[in-house]
Amino acid sequence: MSTDTYKDILVGFSFILAEVFVFQHLSFFGATPDPLLIFVLWITMKYDRVKLILIVAGLSFLQDALFDYWGLNMFTKTLLCFMAFNFLNRRKENRLLIWQIFLVIFIAAISHNIIFLGLASFADTYSASFSPIIFILLNSLYTALLGSILFIFKGN
Repeated sequence: MSTDTYKDILVGFSFILAEVFVFQHLSFFGATPDPLLIFVLWITMKYDRVKLILIVAGLSFLQDALFDYWGLNMFTKTLLCFMAFNFLNRRKENRLLIWQIFLVIFIAAISHNIIFLGLASFADTYSASFSPIIFILLNSLYTALLGSILFIFKGN
């Protein structure tokens, strides 16, 4: 592995730590963003498919270990990367506008949350009362907003 790969793994780990220490305490109506999803979408345009899936599986398994989901995020994020790989790689040459970035992250977050919720219903992870509308829509909006803000601050 190259030093860029190690740097990206460390950055992904910092996104997980930001979610654990910061964003879990900044919830709006029970909705929290998924910063690792934003990072995963960003590195999708950087690596080939096999390397990307291995990096995403490792990072999301660590996220599962910290949030006690044990495999739900790992499966969901790797499946999302596998499905979105061709679409995102065709767009890596073009500079997208802010509303296009928001829309791509929002659609990816909705897809991620629907798959996650479907898997969680089989595993009975969310047996406590919660609203699927808040989980799917507000988490996706929050993640897309955070991703758009990061895109603005990232610059060129």
